[in-house]
Amino acid sequence: MYGIKTPGRIFNRFILYPLLDRKIANSDLELFVYDKNRGLMRTLNYGERMNWTLDSGKVCDAVPWLDRIEPLISQDDVVFDIGANMGIVANWFAQRCKHVHAFEPHPDNLATIKSQQELRNISNITLHNLALGKTHSKMQLHVKGFHGHHSLGDVDNSPTIGKIEVNVRTIDDVSKELKIDQINFMKIDVEGFESDVLSGAKNLLENKKIEYILFELQDTILHSINRTSSEVFEIIFNAGYQIIDLNGNIMADSNSSIPNGDYLACLDSTEAAKKLATSEFDLN
Repeated sequence: MYGIKTPGRIFNRFILYPLLDRKIANSDLELFVYDKNRGLMRTLNYGERMNWTLDSGKVCDAVPWLDRIEPLISQDDVVFDIGANMGIVANWFAQRCKHVHAFEPHPDNLATIKSQQELRNISNITLHNLALGKTHSKMQLHVKGFHGHHSLGDVDNSPTIGKIEVNVRTIDDVSKELKIDQINFMKIDVEGFESDVLSGAKNLLENKKIEYILFELQDTILHSINRTSSEVFEIIFNAGYQIIDLNGNIMADSNSSIPNGDYLACLDSTEAAKKLATSEFDLN
């Protein structure tokens, strides 16, 4: 009787979704959602995620900003995808640029990326089983209940269910070893450790060897590990870069209020804003 009287959304979440999750987990089938217009493919492991995809019309949360940044990517570009997660975005980049270097420290996420590469016959992605930070070290990766929330700190995004030790390198060192002296586009999604990643790219930033840097800032996550959005902005501004949001608005300085959202560091904010495309989806 309680189940019948429960509102539909609650009923789905606590009764139908777990049943569907078990069906998916026990099946020999792999389920995917595919966006042929964008060339995006995502593995569906959860009933709730399947429902979100059908309701939203999006393969993943990244769709709104992928639409906007597409004109910034060209066929001769070298792209660094830092915090590659399951490789959805890395595969999107690979279809539009010369080569992608994808950095992901969690073994399950790496396995998913490799599976996607094989399935889609994509050969221009190099996987690096590394986290990127401000020093060459070993750190504890906090493994979260959701595959996109793993972090080098115990951030407030979802419950921590375990820890694994991972290798950490700097972008400067890795680029030198790979003999890469120019990064055309860099995407950073590292759940609160954006300032560490940027600090490890000091030489490349000072010499203006990174053309575009896309990153996300969320106050709740940053504050949970005693960090701020201003720290991230300050590193970028001190290196001589400018910052815009993905609606093309130019950000003034690191002392002003910084809303949660996605940002683009660039050398010429006016020109970068002109190149941004539109999307049928609003930014979250």
